[in-house]
Amino acid sequence: MKISKEIKIALVTVLSAVIIYVGIIFLKGLKLFNDEVSYFVEITDVQGMPTASDVRANGLKVGTVKAITFNAGKQNLTVEITINPKFQIPEGTSVYMTKEMLGSAMMNLKLGPDPTALLHPGDTIKGNPMVDLMSAAGNMLPQVEALLPKVDSILTAMNTLANDPSLTASLHNMETVSADLKVTTKQINGLLGKDVPQLMAKTNTICDNLETTTNNLNQIDMLGMAQKADATLGSVQDMTFKINTAMNSKDTSLGMLMNDNAIALHLDSTMMNSSRLLEDFRLHPKRYVHFSLFGKKEKENK
Repeated sequence: MKISKEIKIALVTVLSAVIIYVGIIFLKGLKLFNDEVSYFVEITDVQGMPTASDVRANGLKVGTVKAITFNAGKQNLTVEITINPKFQIPEGTSVYMTKEMLGSAMMNLKLGPDPTALLHPGDTIKGNPMVDLMSAAGNMLPQVEALLPKVDSILTAMNTLANDPSLTASLHNMETVSADLKVTTKQINGLLGKDVPQLMAKTNTICDNLETTTNNLNQIDMLGMAQKADATLGSVQDMTFKINTAMNSKDTSLGMLMNDNAIALHLDSTMMNSSRLLEDFRLHPKRYVHFSLFGKKEKENK
């Protein structure tokens, strides 16, 4: 069957239209057979963001912008975004706009805090306007201009301080202090390297001696010594009791001596007589001692 020229032209035209459509879809970043899920974002300004722009979360592309429509009743925009079905969006997620330096605006997801509570496809996500850094910088210019005189004054004061001779003298003093500190550190290192080890060695020796003494004390029979001391004290107490009993009893010599007044008087009289005899011997020694050089005979008493 021979195909006419008109049919061939029609087929080529349709095929060209399909190729052009698929090419446009590809260039826009859209998928012909889309398996992604859709969410909706309400926002007041999209900053000229075109469709097929990236939707990112933590810097990772998770979807694209599919369509942007204007809500006359709310005076805002509704943006339909398509998200990879493997990426789950928690509740409390919001969208904020960012703009690259030389690129177009895009949407970024600020994920919610609870990853277990998830949004469902078709839910609406709250959108936040983009922070214009240039506008913010422009708003800050008056404050910066007001701050410049103060900065100039601070720099002038710092320059004056840097040229002050006292600062130079202080730096020299700091150098001297550093040198002294270096010498002190060296002395301390010498002390730690020489004297401290000797002191530790002597301390160890003292500790060893104390340990030896403690071991010797542990070997002493303290219980036996205490028992002997107790027995000795008992003997002394018994002897003291016997002496007191003997002194208080009239049946013993010591008791009679301590308690009999007659014996005491007799002893006193004896001492007095002895004293008189010694005094008489001192005054009249010839009555008791005779000396003879020629053997003189004693006269006989008639």
